[in-house]
Amino acid sequence: MTDQQENKKPKNNRYKKNNRYNKNKKSGPKAQASGEPKKAGPNGSPNKKRPNNRNRRPKTLTPARVLQKYDNLLEQHLIARKKYAEVHARVSGKQLQKVVANLEKTRKALHEYESTLKTDWQKEVIKKRLDFYPEDRQFSTTHELEPVGDAVDFEGTFEDPHLLASQKATSWASDTEESEGSMEDYEKYKQSV
Repeated sequence: MTDQQENKKPKNNRYKKNNRYNKNKKSGPKAQASGEPKKAGPNGSPNKKRPNNRNRRPKTLTPARVLQKYDNLLEQHLIARKKYAEVHARVSGKQLQKVVANLEKTRKALHEYESTLKTDWQKEVIKKRLDFYPEDRQFSTTHELEPVGDAVDFEGTFEDPHLLASQKATSWASDTEESEGSMEDYEKYKQSV
């Protein structure tokens, strides 16, 4: 080989050594002679830069931020509820379980956020949003009724409120006749009456 061929650089980078990982490494006597211990970074690990999440510090809560977080969680829950309503009769198996799990997760997140509000002003902000319109008391005031409803028992046996008085008086236990016939029979009976 001649001197010109040795000094000639290759046209592509195929023959270059990959120095990508060796850029910051020091070599030589100075690097080995320094006996200083490595300093730990702010997060405890040596030779690490500062964490890049300085802008992710917790911000002070304002009424607007409380409402924004609540509205975001509420919107997620409403979307999950809408998906559940669209899918629940048409899908079964894992797909339905996934939709139900998402609905439960959003419901739980919304209730957890409401329960984690610590100060009274935060709870008051949410209450103002939920109770935006005043309660309608026109009927109760004109009829001089208390706004509190009647006390209702939830245990015991109850009468069926949908039965008529004639249905309650009649006992159908002795009825042994079966319903028979087709739609044509019904139409003929209907025309005869």
